[in-house]
Amino acid sequence: MSEYSAAGITVLEFDESVRRRPGMYFGADPHLATTVLTAIVIASLHPGPKVAPAGPPDVTAEILGDLAFSITDNWPTGPDGSVAGYHGSLLTSYRWVHAAAAAVSTHTTIETWHVGHALQQTLAGLRPTGPPRGLDGPDGTGTTLTYHLDPSSFTPSTLDSPMLDLHAEGCCDVPGRFRLRDSRP
Repeated sequence: MSEYSAAGITVLEFDESVRRRPGMYFGADPHLATTVLTAIVIASLHPGPKVAPAGPPDVTAEILGDLAFSITDNWPTGPDGSVAGYHGSLLTSYRWVHAAAAAVSTHTTIETWHVGHALQQTLAGLRPTGPPRGLDGPDGTGTTLTYHLDPSSFTPSTLDSPMLDLHAEGCCDVPGRFRLRDSRP
């Protein structure tokens, strides 16, 4: 019998933990890419109270390729739109499911806007490739995240429509609006 001690414990950063065991975050599924997309749609439809939009959530998912998709919703990345996320990125802990998806992506682009001011940033995994850059933004508040899942972790051509049951029974008074676009050829 081996001795258990602190020497046998490895502390992992969040992104490394997700990459090593994605099933722990998204479930064990042969269609893991679809499971990741479904988890992100569910998280966008159920924001925490500190970042919830004034009205019901409005979410659009777009499948861009076999392992690429985007999510647009009507809430900011954090409660005040500040840059205080993972590794100094725009991706805050209020979007931890989104961060887990970024961790298993080759790159992720975040665009977030509030009252005409917008920021954009690209991540490699969960790490920023540079500081956020300012953009002219539309009115209102929202965020678009575009993910390119890492083909070394996913089977190509397994990205499909999210599972239809996006709400548990009695989960929401106002379930919000969800649209799906499939832009693949």
